[in-house]
Amino acid sequence: MILTGGLMTTVTATDLARRTNQVLDALARGESVTITRNNTVLGTISPPEQAVTLRDAFERIPKMSPEVADRYMADIRNVDFDDEVRDPRQK
Repeated sequence: MILTGGLMTTVTATDLARRTNQVLDALARGESVTITRNNTVLGTISPPEQAVTLRDAFERIPKMSPEVADRYMADIRNVDFDDEVRDPRQK
């Protein structure tokens, strides 16, 4: 028996074997599918997370106000950086 409830579907191991196409269709719709055997949950199959383009990722970064950007730039300029590369695991 396949039980659907919103974005989660529950299917017995036997029904998974008999109705694989229906389970795959549920995954394609974005539903997660929980597989049970003898009323015990064996596992859950979930659709892959949607890929995010680099442009989308950058657009999600909160914008910095000009004042905060100026303070950030001033802080960076006041730090004494050197060109030496150090292994952080060694003291």
